[in-house]
Amino acid sequence: MKIQKKFIRFSLRTAIRIILYQVGLISTVICFGLLAAANHVLSAEKSKIKADVSKNATWSGEGGKEAGRDNFLGTCSPCHGESGRGDGPLSDTLGLPEGIKPRNLTDSKLLSNRTDEDLFNVIKNGGASIGLSEVMPSQKETFTDEDIRNIVLFIRSDLCKCQHKGKGGK
Repeated sequence: MKIQKKFIRFSLRTAIRIILYQVGLISTVICFGLLAAANHVLSAEKSKIKADVSKNATWSGEGGKEAGRDNFLGTCSPCHGESGRGDGPLSDTLGLPEGIKPRNLTDSKLLSNRTDEDLFNVIKNGGASIGLSEVMPSQKETFTDEDIRNIVLFIRSDLCKCQHKGKGGK
């Protein structure tokens, strides 16, 4: 009897250990699966945000120039001014002592020589990214590509009222 009792106790302990091990293993596999799925979703979101306007980015036009206007007024107008003339409340304090002023975005002569991609890149990556002043900050953490396209649409349609005059331009 003693041997049987000892054997049953040992078998029960072993069975419980095996079950706990399997539960732990299954839980670990599920956690890693969830982490991998979450990482996949996050990387898909990142790829949407970091789309290159000249290659694979898309623009749904959702929100259009009204959304661009709202974003411009909220973020760009402190320097460029509400009318886009480069006369915002912060415009006099930007380039001291160099005398740097924000661009006058109503200057159709200047902006008709800039492509939409140029405007997009300046807004997204900052002025220094295309050899202009580093005082113009990058907005890639502030706006999605879609938001930036809407701002470009607003600038083209309401501020400079112009299009690029280069290849295929008007």
